Amino acid sequence: MRLMALAATLWLLAITPAAADPELRMPPGTRTSPTGERVSGRGLRDSTDFLAKELDRRGIAVKKVGPYRVRGVELTRFLSETPSTPWLALHVVRVAGKTMISFVPRPGS
Repeated sequence: MRLMALAATLWLLAITPAAADPELRMPPGTRTSPTGERVSGRGLRDSTDFLAKELDRRGIAVKKVGPYRVRGVELTRFLSETPSTPWLALHVVRVAGKTMISFVPRPGS
């Protein structure tokens, strides 16, 4: 129960408008739900691999954390080490068979 509350809190903090980084391509099949969250058309591994390649292609330095699983929630984080990005972190979360992608905005952006 505590983990679900923590996951929900992290998710709410991480949700940003769909235009957080319009130049960063999302995995094929990714759509934006009516609530503004990005839902990937692929699983955690495929989404993570796609985003890692896209970040590398764009020359954005990141520290990758994960993937790891805690009580049915799988998470991979990309922590930006490039000051020019409008986001501090990129989260790829898989909960109940649904893979979601969110950005944590950089303060002052």
